[in-house]
Amino acid sequence: MKSWEYIIQTKREHIDFINKIVEAYDGFGNVRTLDNKNGLIKIITNSYLLEDMDRVLEKLQKKGIEIEIQDRREWLGVL
Repeated sequence: MKSWEYIIQTKREHIDFINKIVEAYDGFGNVRTLDNKNGLIKIITNSYLLEDMDRVLEKLQKKGIEIEIQDRREWLGVL
């Protein structure tokens, strides 16, 4: 099973909320902040959970959380 990463641009104030949502589902994914000042994060998950992650991100967007997926790719191995 391969790991995947999402590179996401969001508002700085949304980073913690997104992190808490992803962490609430044990084993769903890991959130890493790449640039706190500019709201750039990475979410790492596995290939089995890609569709679920897409749905969660869509639901967050519908709830008014600013999420712009800049990239969705196989994990490069960098945390």
